[in-house]
Amino acid sequence: EESIEDIKSIAGQYGHVANARGDDAGNVYVTYDTREIASFAAQKLDGMLLGGVSITVSVDSSMSTNRTQQAGSSTVVLDNVLSEDDFEDEDCLNESIEDIRSVAEKYGVVGSLIVDTSNEEEKGKIHVEYTGGIAVAGEAAKQLNGMMFGGRLISATLSLSSGTEDTNMDNNSAAKSVKDDTNTNVEQEPPQPMFSGDKVIPERFAQCKRVPKVANSGTPRAYASKIADPGAIPLLTEMLGELMRLQQRSKDQKNARSRRRLVMGLREVARGIRAHKVKMVVMANNLDEYGAIDSKLQEILDLAHAEDVPVIFELNKRKLGKAVGKSIKVSVVGVQNVMGAEQQFKQLKKMAGIS
Repeated sequence: EESIEDIKSIAGQYGHVANARGDDAGNVYVTYDTREIASFAAQKLDGMLLGGVSITVSVDSSMSTNRTQQAGSSTVVLDNVLSEDDFEDEDCLNESIEDIRSVAEKYGVVGSLIVDTSNEEEKGKIHVEYTGGIAVAGEAAKQLNGMMFGGRLISATLSLSSGTEDTNMDNNSAAKSVKDDTNTNVEQEPPQPMFSGDKVIPERFAQCKRVPKVANSGTPRAYASKIADPGAIPLLTEMLGELMRLQQRSKDQKNARSRRRLVMGLREVARGIRAHKVKMVVMANNLDEYGAIDSKLQEILDLAHAEDVPVIFELNKRKLGKAVGKSIKVSVVGVQNVMGAEQQFKQLKKMAGIS
């Protein structure tokens, strides 16, 4: 017979398990962070053989995002944490949930963490349940309120038993506190140098790397003009995936670096255009709005225009990262060698109206 821990481990393959418990009737109740994740896990687990028995799994319709709290626990409600990017991509959402869980656990034991998706007004609010009681939750709310997370100023409120929230703390006061703290630092130390391997990264590029995540709407920005043909996205994804596969396959060969098919990052792509190596630029259509990044973005666009290099804006950062086999978001990719994907490259240029 599978133990609760074994079941928790198996269930954890499909999302973070906030809690798992059994009852005298032999039922096991597994709590996930969101109903969407629970539904996905139920589909995967239903009918699975455990201990030689085919199990039946369903989502408990009586459990909502406003679930019953454990005895002695109190809840902190976090707002302004998630962006539209998070809801557009399940992997992105799960990463953000894990990040906020790690932050929340610094202030007490977290029993569960639930993302509210019940309606548009409440969508994105995160309910963090602390098992240590109202004193622990209250201190956590105090510490979390006004904290910068992913470029956003978190609003943290203590959910009272009456269903209302303690609104003594708000973003305005938090922002004022942050501003006041900043003003006290009259003298700022020069930024520490950043390295790529054993080489120092020039300061103008290092500024981009130091930028905190500044959330935007998740929609394409004004600089991005997309191709009207709906076939452009799968074609681009196919081309990038094949070029990355071929690049990975030949990475151990002699002079592999000089024959790279793809380069990534603002600095590498700009360098590749100047060296007349980049044949196409694929830039994410939702780069963060920040001075250092925007100036580098414009530099690449200007270089590409001067060198008649086509720029494609079909993918956002998350999808561009996935297209090149990365688990992180990618801002820009330069295509240097199209060998192995010539057909897709020609078709993309044709779709974009480039001869």
